[in-house]
Amino acid sequence: MEYSHEEYGKVLQVVGEKIDKYAIPIFIVDQSKRPEIVGTGFFINYIDCIYFVTASHVIDELNDAGSLLKIALGGGIFSLELIGLKRTISTEKGIADNHFDIAVLPISKDHGLYSRCLQQAIPIYSSMLDKKFPTVDMQILQGYPVSKNKTTSRFNRVTNDYSSALWTYSFMFDDCCDFESLGKSPDYHYAVKWLGKVNGQKIPNPRGCSGGPYWFVPDIENVDNQILAGVFIEYWSKHSVAFVTKIEHVVKLIECDYV
Repeated sequence: MEYSHEEYGKVLQVVGEKIDKYAIPIFIVDQSKRPEIVGTGFFINYIDCIYFVTASHVIDELNDAGSLLKIALGGGIFSLELIGLKRTISTEKGIADNHFDIAVLPISKDHGLYSRCLQQAIPIYSSMLDKKFPTVDMQILQGYPVSKNKTTSRFNRVTNDYSSALWTYSFMFDDCCDFESLGKSPDYHYAVKWLGKVNGQKIPNPRGCSGGPYWFVPDIENVDNQILAGVFIEYWSKHSVAFVTKIEHVVKLIECDYV
C-alpha cells in the first residue's frame, strides 16, 4: 500500500505517541543551577535488570561541565549516580570513541527511582536482538533537540520543572553510504539518510538527540509492532548521513567490558 506524505505523517504521529514515553532528556546543570539539554537516553530491561543507555560522548559532556547525570521524569529533574557505568572509549584519549559511542548505566533496585525507571524501560524482547526482517517500512528517531529545548522557555525556576519538547524524526537507510571512510561498519551500525528538508520543511538539527532510541516498524500496517533497533550516535552534515549503533552491541557492553 502506498502512502501519501500526509498519510505517512499521520501514521508516524500514531507510532510516536506509542513510544514517546521511552525517550529521556539528559541535562547538565551549571553553577546557576540552570539545566541545559546535552543528550537523550532510554532505559532497557535486560534479564530483569534495568539499564540507562545513551551515547558515550554525552558522558564526556557531563564530565567536561563537572555536572552530575541529570534526567527528567514526569517533568521533574533527578540525578543518576554513575556507579557501575560502562562505556566505549578511545584508549589513547580516555574519552568517547568515535565507533560504537555507547554507554550503559545499571539502575540499582534500591534506587528511589527504580519503579519509575522500570515503567519506562523497553523490554529487550522488543528489540532487534536475534531478529531479522526482510523489509522495514518505517524508521523512527526520538530525541530532544537543543534548538527546541531552550532553558529560558522550558525551565520553571519556581517549581524546578522542565517541560521538554520531544521530537520525532523518520528516516530511510542510506544504501550508498561509504561506511569505511566515516569510520563505521555495516556489521555494527545502521546508516540513515539525513536530509536538511522534507517537503520544504527544515528538519531540526539533531544536537541533543545523541543517545536517543532508534526504532523500526517492519510493517506500517501493524503500528503496534515497534522494534528498538539501536542508539543514535552521530550526524555528518556534509555527507547527509547519520549513524545508529545496533542494539546487540549495547547488550555486549552490558555483558562484558567490550563490544
